[in-house]
Amino acid sequence: MRRLSLPGRLAGGAAVLAAGSMLAKVIGAFYRVPLTNILGAEGMGLYQLVFPVYALFMTLSTAGIPTALSRIVAERRAMGEGAKKYLAAALITLLSLSALAGILITALSGAIADWQGNPAAARGYAVIAPAIFFVGIVAGLRGWFQGEMYMLPTALSGIVEQVIKLAVGVGLAAAFAERGVTAAVTGALLGVAVSEFAAAAYLVITYLVRTRKSGSPKETLRLNAAERHAMFRTAAPIALLGLILPLGAFFDSMIVVNALKWGGADTASATAQYGLYSGPVTSLVNLPVVAVMSLAIAVVPSVSVSRSERDIGGILFKSRMSVKLVWLLGVPAALFLMVFGRNVLAVLYPTLSAYELWQTARLMSVAAFGVVLTGGTQIYVSLLQALDKTNSAIKSLFCAVILKVVLSLVLVRYIGIMGAAIAGVGMSALSLFAVLSAFRRLTGVRLEKNVAQIMVCGVIMALAALVVREYVPTNIGAVLAGALVCALMYGWMTTLAGVFSEGECLALPFGSSLVRLRKKIRFWENGYDG
Repeated sequence: MRRLSLPGRLAGGAAVLAAGSMLAKVIGAFYRVPLTNILGAEGMGLYQLVFPVYALFMTLSTAGIPTALSRIVAERRAMGEGAKKYLAAALITLLSLSALAGILITALSGAIADWQGNPAAARGYAVIAPAIFFVGIVAGLRGWFQGEMYMLPTALSGIVEQVIKLAVGVGLAAAFAERGVTAAVTGALLGVAVSEFAAAAYLVITYLVRTRKSGSPKETLRLNAAERHAMFRTAAPIALLGLILPLGAFFDSMIVVNALKWGGADTASATAQYGLYSGPVTSLVNLPVVAVMSLAIAVVPSVSVSRSERDIGGILFKSRMSVKLVWLLGVPAALFLMVFGRNVLAVLYPTLSAYELWQTARLMSVAAFGVVLTGGTQIYVSLLQALDKTNSAIKSLFCAVILKVVLSLVLVRYIGIMGAAIAGVGMSALSLFAVLSAFRRLTGVRLEKNVAQIMVCGVIMALAALVVREYVPTNIGAVLAGALVCALMYGWMTTLAGVFSEGECLALPFGSSLVRLRKKIRFWENGYDG
């Protein structure tokens, strides 16, 4: 039973994070919908020029500390030791780095905007810079709570962040819209700064209340030299790893607009095309990836505990469960976006012109592959982190980013914005293959049979979805009917195929109910003669 209890806690924590993150992402999607309709394609392009640079500086300022903190806290708790001194050291470091990053992004705003090919982006960096300071607080406290396997604050802080961003960001963008696109974008970015402040305030209050209620004994808050070295040794490779993917998005913001201009587009048109790809398309593709990211966040401390206890069986069990869940979630989401992408875009973004809708749907048909590829990469990277093999993931992702830069420079110039989508999928494919190979060499875990079962179930689901799309005339009707048919068909098929064993079902939330459903669908296993 012990072997199932830890995965059950892992799945429960992942479920809390997934539910909160999905709700936050839905709110975020609502945020992007009116924002796109207010700003237009060019405005979204300008917004998305600023955001990847902000994300890169944000990653630099957190320096892998939250993930390292979650690992250390989980391991210390498993040994019955206190860990508040690690939180104190992490917060001091995070706040110092965040303040420095905010100053740098403000000082370099003009130069960065020029390098990106659109000087109008400069004002946005100065507006969003204060958000980086609050991100340091948010990141540190989320790492602490995740290390304690208490995922609710992370989930709720994400919801708080998105609600405030929706209310303030969209409100300010609408209020400033009459002053021009640049002013409207500035208002939206100011909403991001306010939302990070709100999330930080919520987490600080939650920590203080929880600490007071627990009545835990006082602990020393100073790390000795050995402990500082151990924390740095844990955080450094994680920081380097965490930097790689934002670096890929940063290169996109530097390359795509300029490459489109080299191919003959003017600045406004190039920015608008980049806005379509990085706005509606990327937002929808990232929506299902959030559930995978929630699982990945929960995996690190849980598998780290098993590693510290030398529980090989627990490591392998959690690894198999995590990988199966990634494919189980990713495959239907990718296929649904491929089949109903144009319908979803038409419902969510009615202000897009017919040509913009056609172009965005084409981009979606390619970018949707990234749901499975990116999700798989994230979970394998997290497993390698938890097993203290971060260097393997760093090498894999670094090679993948180099491939993306090369593909973007060549393809975007000669085939347009579709080249950016192809480059993104190419990067995700290479990174998944590399980290999967590294993990397989380390653990010997092979799940080809389960992946094949999931793929077959997904294809059957997609065929049913094509029938729905063909015979339901309206966009919203096709999306709703397609979602219902796909959920029922896919759920029934994967249960029929036995992707999860009975023991694995018990390790999931609502495990007993899942087992009863599994027995009804796989009736021949019940021992009856008929």
